[in-house]
Amino acid sequence: MSQLTHFCRMLAERAAQQNIRYLVVAKGCKAWSEKVVESFSLHYAEKLFCGEPLFDGCESIPFKKAKLWLGRECQMLTINGHHGIDAQALGALSGTVVGGGVLLLLLPDEWFEQTDSHFCHRLKHLLQHNSVVWLEAEQPLPSLPDVDCVPAAIGNESKSMASEVVTLPFGALTACQVGAVEAIRKVVTGHRKRPLVLTADRGRGKSAALGLAAASLLAERDINIVVTAPSYLASQTVFQHVAEQFGLAFADQKRLEVGKGCIEFVAPDVLLTGLPSADVVFVDEAAAIPSPVLQSLLAAFNRLVFSSTVHGYEGTGRGFAVKFRQQLDSVMPQWRSFEMKQAIRWADNDPLEKWIFNTLLLDAEIATTGLDPATASYEYLDKAQLLSSPILLSSLFGLLVNAHYQTSPADLVNLLDDDALHIWLCRNGDNVLGCCLIVDEGGFGKELAEQVLLGKRRPRGHLLAQSLAAHLGIVEGAVQRSGRILRIAVHPDFQQQGIGQQLLASVRGWASSRYDFLGTSFGYAPELLSFWQRAGYQPVRLGLQKDAASGYPSLLCVQPISDRGQLWFPKARVLFAAGLMANASEAFKGMPTDELLPLLIEATSLHPIPTSLPSEWIEQQLHLFGVGGLGYELVLPALQQYVWQRLVSSTDLSQLSSLDLVVAKVIQRKPWGDIVTQFKLTGRKQAEQVLRDIVSADLQNNSLARSE
Repeated sequence: MSQLTHFCRMLAERAAQQNIRYLVVAKGCKAWSEKVVESFSLHYAEKLFCGEPLFDGCESIPFKKAKLWLGRECQMLTINGHHGIDAQALGALSGTVVGGGVLLLLLPDEWFEQTDSHFCHRLKHLLQHNSVVWLEAEQPLPSLPDVDCVPAAIGNESKSMASEVVTLPFGALTACQVGAVEAIRKVVTGHRKRPLVLTADRGRGKSAALGLAAASLLAERDINIVVTAPSYLASQTVFQHVAEQFGLAFADQKRLEVGKGCIEFVAPDVLLTGLPSADVVFVDEAAAIPSPVLQSLLAAFNRLVFSSTVHGYEGTGRGFAVKFRQQLDSVMPQWRSFEMKQAIRWADNDPLEKWIFNTLLLDAEIATTGLDPATASYEYLDKAQLLSSPILLSSLFGLLVNAHYQTSPADLVNLLDDDALHIWLCRNGDNVLGCCLIVDEGGFGKELAEQVLLGKRRPRGHLLAQSLAAHLGIVEGAVQRSGRILRIAVHPDFQQQGIGQQLLASVRGWASSRYDFLGTSFGYAPELLSFWQRAGYQPVRLGLQKDAASGYPSLLCVQPISDRGQLWFPKARVLFAAGLMANASEAFKGMPTDELLPLLIEATSLHPIPTSLPSEWIEQQLHLFGVGGLGYELVLPALQQYVWQRLVSSTDLSQLSSLDLVVAKVIQRKPWGDIVTQFKLTGRKQAEQVLRDIVSADLQNNSLARSE
């Protein structure tokens, strides 16, 4: 047996004895990496390889598909970092490694020396922790690490002594899980309108607790349990544990029947639309469901359990907890919470978990001391300071996580490495009271800008520039330089004290020599619009679809800075107002009236009220519509004016017969389904294309007629 093989065996045995997981770095050429992988593979049956395949026959998954493995388990996870490390994949897959396993990170010899990435330099430092095992080519093997940890418990004993322990109630594996099951059951057996918020880090058996509670309830009574989650895959573990408790064959069923009761999965949107009969609703991974959906669930059902990961790889839990608990306090103040702290799949002080938390800042917290707005400074941050001050980085990232529940490891990488991302802070030394992130956009060449205008190109990361060109037909928005406010956050203890407004004022002064205009996009809510208007931003576009993260339509707001930015801004404001009024009875008819009214008031505040558009604007908009650029809703004001003008200018009915479909949709505003049926089309896509073709042909014919 080689020394390497012997070392790997000893390390695997120690990990199994302590029920912990080790992070092992194999640094060297690919041949060395392959040798290390083969040596560890001898001791683990369930293996997962992520990244570029290392050798022929190596089964691997790409970094981008790592999320598909959430909820699964492996004993040996190998991440090939020879071509870089994906922070999202590292965070997502680390939780799949069970106690006794290893996460093997493969790195080339020159990796740290050849990178200028701040994230990688920070990673290099953190990999020097004494819990990390280094295996370097042509270097002596290290000693086995001495990790101080507490074995994962089953009842009051270690996992290795499970056979000697009295079985716990409900099929639970820990006393903490028993408590969680009892708390879930009380939602059903206790008073109505007392929802439970169940939180836990990964590996604590949270989804399993939902399944065990469901099984115990189904065994006692005829009950209909509905489970909802961002996807069925996210809640699959719940159904698996129900099936196991009743000895049922499980093949990813979305509905299991037990006696006269059942448990079934229903997607959040379907759940709210259909409102099925449910004695209790389990909302798994609630932090990944838009806030308005959660609010609607609170209004629709009386018995609810919301579960969420606290320090998940997406960093969702704490921001969710802060915001959602505020809603619960006002709607159902008798709600209860239960946090699962005891690990099940690995030991409580697992070295890999602690390293992942620290490296990806999953446990970053907002500053709690040394905060004084009166003495705080507002300043542009040199990113090098984030490397030299871990406290500053943690305070900043903790604030971002607290303010926005979808902050992820990818955001940490961008924060450190993206040269187009700029940071303004309100701070007392390393303690952050507020922050504003700005990203460079636009500055496209004429050819690229024209392609964006026609809807043929979508350069990644230029949301503001693209929207102005592709959705409003304002090509200057893509050509000119712009700065998009990506995030703004203020410490929860110091909100409503002007810090956010002062940050935006500081950014405005800094941006005057850098950009032609500033802008932002956010999930629309009246109070947010008011905040941005006070800072000088005005709405120019309301999205037609609800944002997947916020559950609200996105509102785009702009503040021109340069003289060039001022030239097209009035046109954008008029197009916004005209579009909002034209679509209020169709695209936006489902929006609550109290939310639509502030936008309508804003639109009608223009003088004169934009009831008509200049003829050159109409021709430009309809040309873009005809060639496949702007969509129907975006050009509806121009379409309406054009059709009315055609009706006024023509006295021969036969000349207008080709416009039947146009009149039916644009003037009568018939639903797309009715248009499809009336004109015998295959669907909305074809109907809109026919509409484009008719308008384009009619526009061309009338232009020729005028020229003659």
